[in-house]
Amino acid sequence: MPEDFLTNVARVTAAIQYFSVTLQAAREMYGKSYFALGVQEKLSLDQAVFANVGANYQSVTPENLQRQTSQQPAGFQVQSSKPTE
Repeated sequence: MPEDFLTNVARVTAAIQYFSVTLQAAREMYGKSYFALGVQEKLSLDQAVFANVGANYQSVTPENLQRQTSQQPAGFQVQSSKPTE
């Protein structure tokens, strides 16, 4: 994908909006600044914001995400000595 000015502007704008949403969510969820949160609170907040943004993105552009879906099994798989067919 070639780098161009408009793509970089869109990336910066999205990053600023994501950061703003994270700061606002910290205030709403914990009543304090994002930078005053503990490690566990930050992880929880980051996961909640990322899941919300991801769900919104997926609902807006399902055809774009269909191409990115992996058909590989996820999670822990049982390892066997024989290859399965």
